[in-house]
Amino acid sequence: MQETSWTVRVLAGSNKGPSTVYARKGQFQAGDPLHFDPEYEHITALEYLLGAIGADLVGGLKVLARRRHLQIDNVEAVVSGRLHNPLTYLGVVGEEGRPALERVVATVYVASPEPQDQLRHAWGEALTRSPIVNTLRSSIALDLELQVTI
Repeated sequence: MQETSWTVRVLAGSNKGPSTVYARKGQFQAGDPLHFDPEYEHITALEYLLGAIGADLVGGLKVLARRRHLQIDNVEAVVSGRLHNPLTYLGVVGEEGRPALERVVATVYVASPEPQDQLRHAWGEALTRSPIVNTLRSSIALDLELQVTI
């Protein structure tokens, strides 16, 4: 079997402003790795990672529902992450630990008329097949929950 890989290119023109990420024919901008100012104008790299986790969960569930002919009216993920010690990112003297993700909590809300057991089975398979979940599962705590509404 031929090895498959995905590649993006990231360009940062100066020490101010966002980086531009190029992926296939698309692109997006990413700000600093982490920011504490709620008014910061760019999406941080950490927020993109949390968004990628949510997109993986939502997209994976949709793909499996489509394959199983399950109707999904709407699906949404709310994802939050907690760092071991965010102050170490800032270089605060005396702070210990790492600025790494410690825990990610994601709740996926799905509106569907389908039986809950079928949706939960698709959810379980989506988690089993998820490249991002399976990459992160061994290094951080993942709390992933499905909430079904009619």
